[in-house]
Amino acid sequence: MHTPPLAGFERFPFSPHYPALWLPAAVLRELAEPAKASDDNVAACDVQHLLRSLLEKGGITEEQLHRDVLAFQKHQKTQSYPAPPALKNPHLKYISIFDVAGLHARKNEAGNSRNLQAVMKRFKTGDDGERELRPVPPHFMAGLLHLKTSYPNCNHFLDYIGSFALLALRQPYPAFYFPPVLLVGPPGVGKTAVVTAVAYLIGVTSRQVDLAATTAGMVLGGMSTQWSDAKTGIIVDMLRDGTAANPIIILDELDKAASGSRFNPLGPLYNLLEQKTAAKFIDEALDLPADASHVLYVATANTLENISRPLLSRFIVLEIEAITAPQHVHVTQSIYTGLLRYHDCEALFPGKLSKTVVEALRQHSPRVIKGVLRRALAQAAQRSSARKKLTVTAADLLFSSVLLKGSDYERCNPIGFMP
Repeated sequence: MHTPPLAGFERFPFSPHYPALWLPAAVLRELAEPAKASDDNVAACDVQHLLRSLLEKGGITEEQLHRDVLAFQKHQKTQSYPAPPALKNPHLKYISIFDVAGLHARKNEAGNSRNLQAVMKRFKTGDDGERELRPVPPHFMAGLLHLKTSYPNCNHFLDYIGSFALLALRQPYPAFYFPPVLLVGPPGVGKTAVVTAVAYLIGVTSRQVDLAATTAGMVLGGMSTQWSDAKTGIIVDMLRDGTAANPIIILDELDKAASGSRFNPLGPLYNLLEQKTAAKFIDEALDLPADASHVLYVATANTLENISRPLLSRFIVLEIEAITAPQHVHVTQSIYTGLLRYHDCEALFPGKLSKTVVEALRQHSPRVIKGVLRRALAQAAQRSSARKKLTVTAADLLFSSVLLKGSDYERCNPIGFMP
């Protein structure tokens, strides 16, 4: 087990029996340059006791020890000690994402630019290039049932996820996977929130890409090291820095992407959304193939009109409808409970909203409700600063005209279901 050294200790190659021995710095100085230890160094008796014990049990002579220490002091500035590989879970399947030999060769090439060196340094020392292929977790279906109560208007999507989970559970190794899916519906009805909740339930990281603000494919596919601000894209970043081979990418507002621009931000998706080509995905900065075939994709859109047919054909399209009146009470309460938990103030407020507050929020989308309730918690704290217990009232609901203008989701035309 790798244990970090204590302050004042240094490492040296003691012998084949002790390849990772840490000794007090005072001991190293005393052996390399024989001199009487000063008062502020380790006490001489402690040094002698330690050395005597090491020499007796280590199977080497004092001369060999002295020679090893001298060699260590001469080369310690140039030596590197990679961290030991992390212990792997024998119950998990591991996928080789990065070609480690290729990474090392590229990193050590003579004449590498500073830009490339900066890209390669992002890989951790001792990284074996493998990542966990996360399986369907225990009690996943029970958790999915709970999500259906929190996001009742997203049942089409949750049923879709559940069907592939059940299929995986019938296989020898239940790797969590589902084909790319596009959620289409009015703004503010919980499309992104439900995907984030699914990622949390699976136990993988998720990353949201705001395609409305993305103008080039480098966000997904990286930027060549020929440019001064070269960097890898989101796909490689998640696979490099995470532990899972199957994280979730949320492609938000796919219909608002500037697909007609010179540097098409959607360009890398044509390969990434196909498992066969994604298995040899090449990020422009890394310029080496990486296996991105297990990455999961969920896109969101308000309409299908601006999405090209070749790209649309790579998704299963599901409709996310606005919440209905019967669903509204439960959704509002679920948002309120989540906010209390997020702000760690469950002990300050009652567990449920009053009927008056719920009714005041009835005509608004989940996005607006969340924004209004978050502000209402602060308003209640300001209004009742001297009280130990707080309550949200209808007077605390301050609606923003900006939020309301962008959330007229009930007027949107239904889009229908595409199998």
